[in-house]
Amino acid sequence: LGLMLGTMHWTEFSKNAFGDVYPQLFTYVSIFYIGQCALSLFLYWGKILRPQTSHLLSLLIFDFISLVIMIYSSGNLSGGLGYLLLIPMAVGSTFLQGQTNIALAAFATLLVLAISLINIHTGIGNNREFFSAGITGVSLFVTAIAFRVFSEKVQTSQQAAKKQTEQANYLQLISQRIVENMRTGIIVVDRDLHIQLINNAAVILLTVNKRFEGINTIEPIYQYLEQWKNEGIIPSQLRFTLTNNQSLKISFATLEDHSFPSLMLFVEDTQKLNQEAQQLKLASLGRLTASIAHEIRNPLGAISHASQLLDESSTINEEDKNLLDIIYNNSQRINFIINNILEFSRRKHADPIVINVNQWITDFKKEYLQHHSGNIDIAAAHQEILAKVDPNHLYQIISNLTDNGLRYSKKSTQREQLQFSINNRAKDNRPYIEVINFGEGIPESDRDKIFEPFFTTEVTGSGLGLYLCKELSEANQANLNYLYDSEKKCSVFTLTLSHPQRKIELQ
Repeated sequence: LGLMLGTMHWTEFSKNAFGDVYPQLFTYVSIFYIGQCALSLFLYWGKILRPQTSHLLSLLIFDFISLVIMIYSSGNLSGGLGYLLLIPMAVGSTFLQGQTNIALAAFATLLVLAISLINIHTGIGNNREFFSAGITGVSLFVTAIAFRVFSEKVQTSQQAAKKQTEQANYLQLISQRIVENMRTGIIVVDRDLHIQLINNAAVILLTVNKRFEGINTIEPIYQYLEQWKNEGIIPSQLRFTLTNNQSLKISFATLEDHSFPSLMLFVEDTQKLNQEAQQLKLASLGRLTASIAHEIRNPLGAISHASQLLDESSTINEEDKNLLDIIYNNSQRINFIINNILEFSRRKHADPIVINVNQWITDFKKEYLQHHSGNIDIAAAHQEILAKVDPNHLYQIISNLTDNGLRYSKKSTQREQLQFSINNRAKDNRPYIEVINFGEGIPESDRDKIFEPFFTTEVTGSGLGLYLCKELSEANQANLNYLYDSEKKCSVFTLTLSHPQRKIELQ
């Protein structure tokens, strides 16, 4: 506005309109006004000044004073120059809040009335100019109110839009956090088999050799994705095992978007699923055993007590006493089986912690030999081998395997000897414990049954020892396997524990 007024005055484009009464004053004010505007733009552009209400109010007051002086020097208020004041008035009403814009309109109106009175007093103007000043003042107030209302509506709309945007961003953030923290792995791929989304669970489940190398490196999954890409066939459920012995189940679902067709993969740890199924089975077994234990124990106790009383009778001959011993011994055996079942069904869930397996086995050997006889050797590949496991469950597993190992070694070699071998697997760095005994070994035909409940090759056994060890291992996401070394003539039970950094899901 300053450049326009100054240019029109200096080029005499609008002669007798601008600066006609006091041309020198008009020139000075124009130059000063243009310079002040240029300086304020430079200060804001250079971020020397920050936009604030006080700065804007100061600039608007300066605008009004400058424009009113230009109008005064032109002596043409009634000619319409007063309406130039509506421009800064509209700006002020848009950005100033509260009653400040009304006060600004009143200030500008007083300036216009003041120059009208001065012109009338000096004889330059007349009463018509005073009427024009009044009309200009009314226009200033109307502009202030109208633009204030318009500005408030715009601000309300902006605030509503901002609130909706913030709500949408918040919901998107929640959805993202839910996907990232899901225990099930989620992967979304497009038609070109590029990964659009993958959460942390999927990265962890598909990680081999300590880093995720991409879905195209996992051949079983990539073959299914190629089939979907080329033929449009939705893959069925897929189960496979990674090179680190991680067993996974992949489920597929299409995302119905014709513009961007995508496929969603759900990655689940089958070992975890088996663990959940096992927990359900154990819960059912616990309820069953709790219900029948009382019914069995009462008559069993009566049978055992009656056999002891008969055994004390003087009329019982030696042959009948042998029969009573059979009754008593088998009653004790049944009671032992019931105790094992109850102990198994009441066992607590896994509470895994990181332990040093070497130190733990050393402490176990020391404590075990305080109450048992035998010779136990420990062979550890490293000074510190860490694993994540519930120490109480590990004690039950190793104690059971040690009891069996010493017993079978003595039965075969007449010596109670056992060896623990501790190391990390080369392919995935998982720690393992080998419990080696020197017995005759389990017949090959029975090796697939040794971890089944109530399977035993001994007359006095309950058949629950190895089954309990297997279940406790799976509860800690560990693996228990049996192998007979024909060269060294020894039986090897290998307990492969969880990596110390692995997260074990508790049920």
